[in-house]
Amino acid sequence: MAKVDKRELERLYRHLKENSANEVKEAVSRLARTAGYGVLRGAQDRVPVRDGVLRRSLSVGGPDNVFEFSMKGSHADITVGTNVEYARYVEEGFTQRKGQFVPGYWKGGEFRYDPNAYKKFLQERKKGNHPNLTDYGIILTGQRIPGVRYLARSLAEIEAVLDDLAYEELEDLARRLFQDG
Repeated sequence: MAKVDKRELERLYRHLKENSANEVKEAVSRLARTAGYGVLRGAQDRVPVRDGVLRRSLSVGGPDNVFEFSMKGSHADITVGTNVEYARYVEEGFTQRKGQFVPGYWKGGEFRYDPNAYKKFLQERKKGNHPNLTDYGIILTGQRIPGVRYLARSLAEIEAVLDDLAYEELEDLARRLFQDG
């Protein structure tokens, strides 16, 4: 038969009561931030880069970055993203408007938007030339452009390992709360 030391149980109870609330809150905070940074890093790795604006916006402290963290008790919410205007279309995709003219030019097999290209077309016409409109831009076909899903895929990747991250944090929490045993 095992002996129970009532004074030791009371000491352990007081220790847990005094220390557990803050420790649990800190553990939840660490776990949420770890998950948030994981989503952010994954998004940075997956986002396509043309001029780097969207990728740069996916860094904490950047002017267009969204990395919001809030805690209520032992519940944490974290929001990761960007305020770059076109980010949604890169993430989710879009459908072109058939027949819409987009001014620009081709360079190295890639179309570059140039809002001044149409003005150049009009100037050539005014000179009496007969320029080809498609030399100054493209006419959209109405096709669906799929999204990259850089944020959704990064979130799914972190969600797949979140239980393991939480387990590691719980083990660490138990070690801190029960230092004697």
